[in-house]
Amino acid sequence: MKRLPKESVVTISVATVLGAILLVLAVLQYQWSGRISQAERERLESGLRTAMTQFRQEFTRELQRLAQACQLPPASVAARDWQGYAERMDEWFRTAPEAQLVGDLYLSISGGNAGRQLLRLNRESKRFDQVPWPSYLDRLRERYARVFERPVRWAPESRPLAWRMVPDIPLLVSPLVELSAADSSPPPDLHVVGLLIVEMNLNFLRAEFLPELAQRCFGGVERSAYQVAVISGRDPGTVIYGSDPDLPPAAFAAPDARVSLLGDPRALFPRRAGGPRREAERPRSEGFPEPQASPRAGPDTARQGRLHYWPLILPVNDGQAWELVARHRQGSLEAATTGLRRRALAVSFGILLLLALSVGMIIAYTQRTQRLAQLQMDFVAGVSHELRTPLAVICSAGDNLADGVVPNSTDQVRQYGQLIRKEGRQLAAMVEQILQFAGDRSGLRHYDLRPARIAEAIEAALEKARPVIEMSGFTVERHIEPSLPPVRIDIEAFSQALQNFINNAIKYSGDSRWLSLTAAAASTKKGEEVQVVVEDRGMGIAAADLPHIFDPFYRGSAAAAGQIHGTGLGLYTARKAISAMGGTVRVRSAPGKGSAFTIHLPAISARDVPSPVEQQVS
Repeated sequence: MKRLPKESVVTISVATVLGAILLVLAVLQYQWSGRISQAERERLESGLRTAMTQFRQEFTRELQRLAQACQLPPASVAARDWQGYAERMDEWFRTAPEAQLVGDLYLSISGGNAGRQLLRLNRESKRFDQVPWPSYLDRLRERYARVFERPVRWAPESRPLAWRMVPDIPLLVSPLVELSAADSSPPPDLHVVGLLIVEMNLNFLRAEFLPELAQRCFGGVERSAYQVAVISGRDPGTVIYGSDPDLPPAAFAAPDARVSLLGDPRALFPRRAGGPRREAERPRSEGFPEPQASPRAGPDTARQGRLHYWPLILPVNDGQAWELVARHRQGSLEAATTGLRRRALAVSFGILLLLALSVGMIIAYTQRTQRLAQLQMDFVAGVSHELRTPLAVICSAGDNLADGVVPNSTDQVRQYGQLIRKEGRQLAAMVEQILQFAGDRSGLRHYDLRPARIAEAIEAALEKARPVIEMSGFTVERHIEPSLPPVRIDIEAFSQALQNFINNAIKYSGDSRWLSLTAAAASTKKGEEVQVVVEDRGMGIAAADLPHIFDPFYRGSAAAAGQIHGTGLGLYTARKAISAMGGTVRVRSAPGKGSAFTIHLPAISARDVPSPVEQQVS
C-alpha cells in the first residue's frame, strides 16, 4: 500500500484537529446560547414585572389622589353641609389637574321615600341639584340599599370605610358614615347617611390618561416590545384601553403577565387575630405611599391634629375588576427568546462556518502553494536540462571550429553554422517564453492592439514556424475562409501565441506528421467572432491533465512518460496573450486521438481597418 507523503499527513492531521475544535465550539455555542436565552428571558420577565408594578402603582396613586380630593370631611357629613362641599369641589375642578378624571359627582343621601335621594353637582350653579336616578346606577342603588336601613357593625374584613370601584361604568363609591362613638370598645356602629359617587370620565381615561401612563411605564406604543391592554372582566372581557386598538380581547387570553390594578384586598391586608386594627396599624402594601398630611384637610382635621392616609380603594366583588395584561409583540416571551436564540445561533454558526471555510481555504492555498513550489522546482530542473543540450552542442561546434578540427570545407562549415543557428533559436525561444511569463506575472507586458486581418497574422505565424515544420517533416493543411472579418490584436503577440500552439502540436504528435490550421467566421450569442483551430492527431491529453494544462510550469503525464522536453510555459503565455486581446482559448482532446486548440477572437467592423496607405503613413 502506497504511503501518503509527509506533507499530506501533516495537512490531514491539522485539518482533523481544526475540525474537532470547530465541532467543540459549535456544541459550546449551542449550550451558551441556551443559557443566554434563559438569562434574556429572566431579564425580560423582570423588566415586564417592573413595568407592570409601576403601572399599577401610578394608576392606584392617581385614583387615591382623586378619592382624597373628593372625600367629604366628617364635619360636613355630620352637618349635612352639601353646599360648602359643592363650593370646595368647584374650586378643585378649576385648579386640580386630576379633575379631568371626573365626569360627574353625585351624593346619594337618606331622606324622603326609602331615604335615597340623588343629588348631582351642578358646576355652573355650584350647588347640588336633585336628579332622578340614571338607569346605569340602578344596580349600584340596589347594592347599597340595605346599608341605609340599619347600622353596620364594624368588621375589619369588610373594610366598610374603603372606597369601592365599579369598573364597568366606571365609578368610585365611598359611604358617608357617622360613628356612634369615637374610640369606643367594643368597636362602634357605623351609620351610613349617604354615598359619594364619583363617575369617572371614561373618554379621558382611554384617550389620554391610560396611554400616557403606558408610555411612561412601557416606553410608548411604537418603541415598546409589548402589547398592553386594560381589560374589565375575563373570557374575553372588555378592552378599556389597548396599545394596539385593532387587537381583540381574545389575543390576551394567555398573556405574559396579568395583574389586577387594585389588587385583592385579602392579599393586601390579611386578617390578624386580636380584633380590628386601627388606621395607624394598617400595613402599607406595594402601590400605597407613606401616610402624609392631607393637602385637602379641613379645619376639623387640623384641630384634631391627625395625619390622613391615602384612601383605600378596592374593587367590587362582581368579577369585573380592571386588569392590566401584557404580551410580547412576537406572541409571547417564549417566542421572543426562542427567536433571539435562533438569530444568535444563526450568527454564531455563520461565523463558525466562515471560520471553517477560511481554514479550508488556507489549507487549499497551502497545498496549492506546495504544488506550485514543486512545479517551480520541476521548471528549474527542466529549464536547466533544456539549456544544457543546446549549450553543449553550440560549445562543441564552436570548439571544433576554433581548434581546426573541421576541415576547410564550405559544406562542413555551413552544417555547423546551421546547427549553431538551430540551437541558438531554440535558446532564444526558451528565453523569450521565460521573459513573457515574467512580464505576464508582473503585469509589465503591454500589448499594441490594432485592427488587423487574421489571415495575414496566420501567414506570418506559419512563416516563422516554417523551419520547425519542415525539419519535423510535417504536412500542414490550411483552411482559411476568404473575407474573414477583421479583429483587434497585437500581431506580434498573436503570432507568438499561434507558434506556441503549433510547436505544442508538433511536440506531442507522436508518429503522426499531420497538422491542420483552420480559420473561419462564426456567430455566437456575444456576436460575430473569428475562430482559429490548431489540430493534430497525436497522443492527446488525459482527462486528469486537461484542467491544468494552462497552469504555469505544468507538464502532463504523457510528457513526463515520453521524456518530452519543455518548460510548461508555452500554453500559459499563449492563453494570457489571447485573453489580453479579448479572446478565449478552448481545448478538445482525448488520449490517442489528438488535440484541437480553438482560439476565439471577437470580430470588429471592416471600416475600422486602416488602408495600406494609412498603415505606411502611421
